[in-house]
Amino acid sequence: MVVTGVLLAGGEARRMGGVDKGRQLWQGVPMADSIAATFRAVVPKLIISTAEPDDYYRELADCLVADAPAYRGRGPLAGLLASMRQAAAMGHDTILVCPCDTPAVSEGLLRRLLAGYARAGGVPVIADCGGRVHPLHGVYPVTLADALEDQLKAGNRRVYQFALASGAIVLDCSGYSDDFINCNRLDDLR
Repeated sequence: MVVTGVLLAGGEARRMGGVDKGRQLWQGVPMADSIAATFRAVVPKLIISTAEPDDYYRELADCLVADAPAYRGRGPLAGLLASMRQAAAMGHDTILVCPCDTPAVSEGLLRRLLAGYARAGGVPVIADCGGRVHPLHGVYPVTLADALEDQLKAGNRRVYQFALASGAIVLDCSGYSDDFINCNRLDDLR
């Protein structure tokens, strides 16, 4: 298993007034910096999916990807698809994914997801915390890229539906509740 980390930082951030979420400070550090450092402690390579591939993100990642033109504005599944395609091109078979608006994500959570995936035998694994499923905190084989693209072509942008259709195992991550602190609004960062 060759795993690439994927930081999803390409959203429209409508609830945050359209600013780039990854650059927003959380505890004095840009959210993307915090998560990239956590990924670096767990996996050897990092892809950042961003709408604005620039020097800031280039310094944090081994590779930047943007949504394919046909899928721009279609949400996190488009970033997940571009990342799967890039990871496959790099010779990697698995991605470990996290969105940039959960800056408290820990090495422990990422390692738990990877261990769950290793036990699952190639089936996607997604996090559950206190009965709430987090399909963007998970591990996916890149072989699912075609199925994901089919779902996008059909107009379905639901991440959880993609995970379920892929046979994902929901992993109890209740011991990591602080990791799922979500910063979707500027007020969440205070």
